Amino acid sequence: MSVSIEFQIAGLVYIVIIAAAFFRKVKWDSLQNRIYKFLLLAVFVVLALDVASVISINHRDEYPFINDILSKAYLVAMLSYIYGIDAYAVVCTMNKNLPEYRKKIKEGVIIFLGVVALVIVSLIFSNTLFYTGYGRKLYSYGLPSDLIYIFSTFSVAFVIFVMMLNFRNIQRSKMLSILSFCIMEGIIAIVQMFNKELLLVGFGCSVTLFIMYFTVENPDAQTISRLSHANKRAREMLKFYSTSSLNRKSLDNVEKTNTYFQEACVLSLDIVDFARFANRMGIERFSKYLTSFYEKIDGAADTFNIEKLKVVGTSYMAVAGIPEENRSSASELIHFALEILSMLKKSNDSNGMNLQVRIGIASGPFVASLIGNQNFIYNAWSSAINFAERLQQSSTPNAIHISEEVYQQLKELYKFEELPEQEYEGMGHQKTWLLESVRSVGGGYKQLV
Repeated sequence: MSVSIEFQIAGLVYIVIIAAAFFRKVKWDSLQNRIYKFLLLAVFVVLALDVASVISINHRDEYPFINDILSKAYLVAMLSYIYGIDAYAVVCTMNKNLPEYRKKIKEGVIIFLGVVALVIVSLIFSNTLFYTGYGRKLYSYGLPSDLIYIFSTFSVAFVIFVMMLNFRNIQRSKMLSILSFCIMEGIIAIVQMFNKELLLVGFGCSVTLFIMYFTVENPDAQTISRLSHANKRAREMLKFYSTSSLNRKSLDNVEKTNTYFQEACVLSLDIVDFARFANRMGIERFSKYLTSFYEKIDGAADTFNIEKLKVVGTSYMAVAGIPEENRSSASELIHFALEILSMLKKSNDSNGMNLQVRIGIASGPFVASLIGNQNFIYNAWSSAINFAERLQQSSTPNAIHISEEVYQQLKELYKFEELPEQEYEGMGHQKTWLLESVRSVGGGYKQLV
């Protein structure tokens, strides 16, 4: 070839293969997953522009304007990829148990890096890019190129810092895939320092995404991981036995033991004014609507490690902290409740309805056990269950009504409205609270939508 584009073409082949495998499979939707999609697109554009700019540099005397646009567009695409890696690294350290203020800090870091990237883009297009050589020995230099090298070096240091800061909380597979970016950048920097005409940057980007695909972003691997986790929880939560006549004898031999949990948190939810909506919509149509709504709640429960205890009529009950004890069960259940209210709002907006729910949350010790002789179910007993139902019944529609115990666990993360002390059946006089707002960065509070 008259120009050095072998590595770029190889990289394009890699990206096309990865994209074809990635987009044709069912994927778990997540922010991390969406950023990876952006990275695939960015690297494809990087490599395509890299090939085009290498060719145009050889004809820069004939088409100087086109060459300048292609070369600078390549730098901007490369900048977008590097920014995407930075954002990916930060997002990989975020999880549902992260305190709201720390989540806001991480989001602020992503926004700040985006602003820095936009400033660099303006400097790239406002400064001259120089070129040297023809044929297979050519490259560009000047302030626009230097800015990309500087941002890339900063990003390597930033990613390593983020990984070290979150070393104990990030999965090893994620860490390997993200650090592959740092390794590739380091190798490329050393090689191109002595062989500038090799133009390895785009190829290195494609290799990084190749590694990320097989360590973290493979949809099949994600599915297997999720299913394995779900199966593990199912085995812990419910010993399932067939109730056919052939297995009745084995059912009698099942060991049913009570398990004590020192602290768990329960949520009770009910539909407000069920009869009015049922009469207006028709019981059959409304039951289908509720079934769909509760299926969405079940999906959210899985996301937040919440276990559904039962659904009776329009009442839904769920618990956090069993079968695996969790110190952040109250926080998980609040996030779950907020997600339910968010889903309800979206559902109301899309269906032109004004459906409301009441929510009560309480915590305390639990005893859980497998019960029954034929159709086994997993059930739990706790005074917190009765209290959560009482709180739900006395709650304001579309509000989250919590007990004093839950308030003590969450008062640093949320702002609550103290309600007058009230007597609850079987519980005596109790002080309770309504969730009002979420603590945000800077110590202030953000109103709930």
